[in-house]
Amino acid sequence: MVGQRDIDIILKNPIDWEKFRNKTVLVTAATGRLGMYLVEAFSKADIDWNLSLNVIAMARNEAKLKTVLGETLSLPNVHTLVQDITEPLVIDGALDYIFHTAGPAAPVDFTSAPVDTLWAHVMGTRNVLELAKSKQSKVFYVSTVEVYGSWTDESKILESDIGPMQMETARACYPEAKRLCETMLASYEAQYGVPYVGVRMCHTFGPGISLKDGRAFAEFMDDVLSGRDIVLHSDGSASRTYTYVADAVGAMLIAATKGIDRGTEESHFYNVANLDNLASIREIAELIASLDPNQKAKVTFDAKAAKLKYLPFHLAIMNVDKIKALGWQPQVGLREAFKYTMESFM
Repeated sequence: MVGQRDIDIILKNPIDWEKFRNKTVLVTAATGRLGMYLVEAFSKADIDWNLSLNVIAMARNEAKLKTVLGETLSLPNVHTLVQDITEPLVIDGALDYIFHTAGPAAPVDFTSAPVDTLWAHVMGTRNVLELAKSKQSKVFYVSTVEVYGSWTDESKILESDIGPMQMETARACYPEAKRLCETMLASYEAQYGVPYVGVRMCHTFGPGISLKDGRAFAEFMDDVLSGRDIVLHSDGSASRTYTYVADAVGAMLIAATKGIDRGTEESHFYNVANLDNLASIREIAELIASLDPNQKAKVTFDAKAAKLKYLPFHLAIMNVDKIKALGWQPQVGLREAFKYTMESFM
């Protein structure tokens, strides 16, 4: 279950909870990092403000739903839907919002199963949009900084910007699928009037992540928790922004309740990144090593090729003025974010 500290971080955001009064919300991938936080936040808000909000937590694995959400599933307004996102979705009764967080998003997926990754996103989003069309639901979509492609300019990238992408590589299965899904959202809005809003995120993490998903910082934490030194396969100079999951979910709910969802030429997407948490791979490795409870972990270097196919282009640093204009302010600094995440495994 999500800790009270993280729920409090989410609820401190200026979210318009009245938008969810007497509504029904479907959360796909409810056992995932973002999905479980959404279900818990909706449940707590429903209790605190007596919203009469019904939450449907969807996942493929019923046992995992029970493990991840625990006692939350016993609440009268929380329901479950056990099925694969790539199968057509059928729900009885009204459905007002769909928070679509499902789809493989780890480098290990892109490397070992690029076809499965591609179709999970494309078919899953098609099924979500067909359900939204039939139920007249509003869709909230989680996208990625990778849709911007390669970015070498020093300026921070806006929601209206775009960079080049090398399509003829299996690693493109993820960003190209995400690009197509964004186009699908725009198409369903244009032809069927399905309203949508979304966020594009960069390196969002916290309790609930997998330490085996191939992301560099996850590998570093796995090394430290397993008593190994951290080994870098480059000079570690590449910089990224790192956003704690509770901060990210707060931004998602602000965008969902206050953001643009239809009837304008402006992008329906909002960049979400904690720019205060900008750090190089080497700095992240050293930070995680410093959190070793046994104070033994060191950072070393090995010039041999990395085991996984990491991102082959330079990621953009995103401009977040648009989401901040809605009232979002991230609350968790870099050290605290990794400390909280490490503690969740200890």
